[in-house]
Amino acid sequence: MDVIAGDLRLGKAKGGEHFFPLGANSDSPALPSEIIYYDDEGAVCRCLNWWEAKRTMLQEKTKNAVLVIESVNAEQAKRVNEAAEELKILVDAYFKMDSTATILTKDDPSLNVV
Repeated sequence: MDVIAGDLRLGKAKGGEHFFPLGANSDSPALPSEIIYYDDEGAVCRCLNWWEAKRTMLQEKTKNAVLVIESVNAEQAKRVNEAAEELKILVDAYFKMDSTATILTKDDPSLNVV
């Protein structure tokens, strides 16, 4: 989260949003109308959550992170919500912290990064 520029959003790409994939040697900009997670610097994930950016990868120095789990229908959404709740419990217990779970939807597509 510390490297997210502005808000983290889910939406359609305009096309050309900067995206340097993990393991790649060059930029691979988003395609027009592709569904992406993005911030003010470009795409964070492409192909929904399948292709992730090197800029936002977890590192030794990472202190604040975001995990994206997605669903495309009501049945998947129920499983995702259950998984997110269980993951929060496990993360909080393991790291002795109080994490936050936020659900992004079509009607609420952004997360304000503080």
